[in-house]
Amino acid sequence: MSEFVWKSDYEIGHAMVDKQHQYLFDLANSIIEAKTKGEITKNVMLLYKYVREHFRDEERLMKDIEYPDYQTHKQIHNQLLDKLNEISEKVAQGSLVDDEIKHFMQEWLLKHILIKDGALGKYLNE
Repeated sequence: MSEFVWKSDYEIGHAMVDKQHQYLFDLANSIIEAKTKGEITKNVMLLYKYVREHFRDEERLMKDIEYPDYQTHKQIHNQLLDKLNEISEKVAQGSLVDDEIKHFMQEWLLKHILIKDGALGKYLNE
């Protein structure tokens, strides 16, 4: 059974963002379910690449709609990328603890999407 399960509660009401978030859940599960260092490395790299694309798209959307919390949200994205860089380095060094990935994914996927992206969704729908 998957660790991260997409629920309609996570939807912000923007088709592109919601689709990207769903795919991030799939990538997170791929990392958690990976059995070898090679699989973990490959999936973390895919996640990092996709996260950068997703953040770029989400930030472009925030600019287009003149989202008032854009700068703070962008700063959080940068912090998440920094943390993902740390995780990538640990994977490369073979010093990553499985719980670190789970914790990061829970914090980011669940809390960030529900709270920060949820606020963006509320603004979009007003």
